[in-house]
Amino acid sequence: MNGQNVYAAPQSSVKDVVGGGGIMTENVVAALAKTRPWVLMFAILGFIGTAFMVIGGVGMIAGGAMMGQVSNEANTAIGGGFVVGMGAFYLIIAALYFFTSLHLFRYAGAIKRIKLSPNVVDLEAALTHQASFWKLVGIMVLVSIVLGIAMAVVMPSAMLMFAGSGQM
Repeated sequence: MNGQNVYAAPQSSVKDVVGGGGIMTENVVAALAKTRPWVLMFAILGFIGTAFMVIGGVGMIAGGAMMGQVSNEANTAIGGGFVVGMGAFYLIIAALYFFTSLHLFRYAGAIKRIKLSPNVVDLEAALTHQASFWKLVGIMVLVSIVLGIAMAVVMPSAMLMFAGSGQM
């Protein structure tokens, strides 16, 4: 005999978690815990990048508005409008960066709660925040690809149009 009680209840390495029915092992918690510092770092860097983009966008809008008011020449007014448009674009990108960073920050918080007390609700929250992050990033990538293709088609024809009119 190998010393085991054949009549005893089977033993498992699965940690019992509140409301989970034993789905979260110590390895799951450890794997999530290993990713938390990196997730938190990228979230914080995203917030810092967002702040710089907002500062840059507001500065570009203010500078572009001043360029348009300083001179009445058509070239300066067009240049000022372009700078204002770029500033607005920076603010839109900053908003997207903010929401992606927020999803990462919430994901890191859920991982921290899982480490403190393994709870399936926190695991679900962590995975929901992670899924939201990847969904937003995926949408941003697809929109960027479509805009890149559109710009590749529109820019050469716009340059030919301007070259033909003598405005370049």
